Amino acid sequence: MDATASPTQEKPVAKSPHPWPTYALRAAGWLLIAGIIPIAIVLGLRLRYWAFNISDPIRFLDDMRHGTFWGLLASGPEGYLNQYEKMDPQVPEWQDSRWNPWLDYSPLRLLVMREWGAWQRAHHPPDPNAPLIDAWQRPYWFSAPVLRFNTVLEGLSAIFAFLLTRYWVIRGSAGEKRGHFHGIWQGLVAALLIWFSPDLIINAHVWAQWDTWIVPWYLCACLLASLDWWFAAGVAIAIGANFKGQMIPITPIFIIWPLVQGRVGAALRWLCGGLFCYALITSGWLIAYLPPNLLAAARATQADLRTADFPPNLFVIPRIFDVPAAIWIFEMLLAVAAVPWLLRIFMPAVPKTSEQRWKMILHSRSTWISVSAILIVAVVFWPWLLPRNHSGWYFGLIAGVAAAASALMLPRRCQGYVLAAILGGGLFSCIALFHGSTCWWDCAVHYGSIHWPYLFIGPTSNIPAIFQLRFGWPRDVDQIVFTLPAIHGHWPHFITSRSYWPAFDLDVTAKVMFNTIYGVTLLLSGIAIGIQTRRNDRRALVAFVTPWIMFFLIPVQIQERYLLYGAAAAACCIGESVGMTLLGIVLTLFSLMMPMKILVDIGSSDLDQLGENLSRAVPWLFSPDSGNTIKQYLDGTQPDIAWGILIVGLVFLYVSLTPSSRARLRA
Repeated sequence: MDATASPTQEKPVAKSPHPWPTYALRAAGWLLIAGIIPIAIVLGLRLRYWAFNISDPIRFLDDMRHGTFWGLLASGPEGYLNQYEKMDPQVPEWQDSRWNPWLDYSPLRLLVMREWGAWQRAHHPPDPNAPLIDAWQRPYWFSAPVLRFNTVLEGLSAIFAFLLTRYWVIRGSAGEKRGHFHGIWQGLVAALLIWFSPDLIINAHVWAQWDTWIVPWYLCACLLASLDWWFAAGVAIAIGANFKGQMIPITPIFIIWPLVQGRVGAALRWLCGGLFCYALITSGWLIAYLPPNLLAAARATQADLRTADFPPNLFVIPRIFDVPAAIWIFEMLLAVAAVPWLLRIFMPAVPKTSEQRWKMILHSRSTWISVSAILIVAVVFWPWLLPRNHSGWYFGLIAGVAAAASALMLPRRCQGYVLAAILGGGLFSCIALFHGSTCWWDCAVHYGSIHWPYLFIGPTSNIPAIFQLRFGWPRDVDQIVFTLPAIHGHWPHFITSRSYWPAFDLDVTAKVMFNTIYGVTLLLSGIAIGIQTRRNDRRALVAFVTPWIMFFLIPVQIQERYLLYGAAAAACCIGESVGMTLLGIVLTLFSLMMPMKILVDIGSSDLDQLGENLSRAVPWLFSPDSGNTIKQYLDGTQPDIAWGILIVGLVFLYVSLTPSSRARLRA
């Protein structure tokens, strides 16, 4: 001890790394967040109610009337499952000539309308002497159930935007010094951008449409895949696709993403989850069917009537549960579950390497037990398959053998995924082997692809619209736009002289050209996501948005509302940079213009009333002539704002493929 030190002197007390001002600031921050959230919720709810009422003069009535019509039919005596059966799957164009309104709802979307129809029957029964298409009523209380469902899904979108943004901000900041609210404030901003997005509010509460139903499931799937929960991500995508079929064209990114990283197992888990959930949702049409004779009689009656004259009980036909199909699926599940169990009994010590495992299997008694189990299954379900399809029953047998054999080499942790895939695949195999119907696919997906065979629909501003309106391309997507010369003329003679290399000219339609370009950009988008997630780079948030922008910009048959998906997901870009967030806001404004244009065009005779409503509600911002002013500004936007969207999309694609400065420093 120092001799000069006083014996009574105390040792200095170490200072706290977080003095009381730091704790006070943190407490103030949490109090601020606690105050912002309830205020935002209340303001958002009031804004949605206000938007519905103020926009009544320009409401797009067709979608609300169609939803009411199909909801009442699905909740009526014919039932939910029988609605798709009205459409002849052999003649998809039948809807265009016989039905108005048409049925292009996905199964979960029709289910939501069915619940809305049941509520209407209980609280506001339709007039039995009036057509169901006229049952919709204008006041808010009539549409309140489905508008509240829209609000719930918008709230889920905000929650998943918060979680996804916060996760990637933290994951992308590994090794960096982080503050107490790091990731929280970015996530909160993303949630608020979605909750108060004018694009979402106009789509869901002014139009009112159902496009917002996709957004939460896509954000949820991106979050789950980022957490390596690929099976659950597949389930989320299947749910979104069964709300709106527009989810399907971008789903390949969830296969490209893990494959870029060399993770085949992750891609397979995603496929298992999607197959399992999609099959469960559509199982009502796969494992239960209408008697063919009664269905044919109903369709014969239907062919002689106009849509408005169809009896409400024309398709009141009890569905038959397909017992042979259920037995077939159960036996496949039993075989797949029994083989690993038998292996654990007769092979207690399983070698780790696949080569050793194969050798043991080939010389083990369990092999013969497994083969016996497969043969027993084949013998049991053979009588069910043979009468159904004399030429194709062996496909079911091959599927059963392959499913059971796959369980021999898979680790125990994969058994659940295998069972889920077998259940989903078994349900879908009922289409070929038993009485499973594809009517849900014909109406929800296939009909949408042929319903509007045009380069674009409505006031859409994308690349096909520019080619038609500015460069004079034909409107029909199947019309040939150019022909590639005979390929054989560009190859050496010793190749082209061969008889197996025929000469041909390749006719290219607009649909083939634009959709092929979209396929290339989708591949690049999936590669970008795989690269950025492997780098643990925050730019993954930008990469998640890019596929949706490409989906709107390039393919044909796109409607004006479909930029909403990318604009909504772009709220998460706050986790990458403020600059990309500003581009996301620009994207939102572009997305807002197109549905607003169609609303003011349809309600052009009532724009004065709209202006008066706006001026009374917000006199400091709007004048009584605001409705006409809005229309004047929007009239000159189509299709030339597509150039701005293209620039934004190219920036998103470039940023998605390049590393950020943080990733370069870590490298």
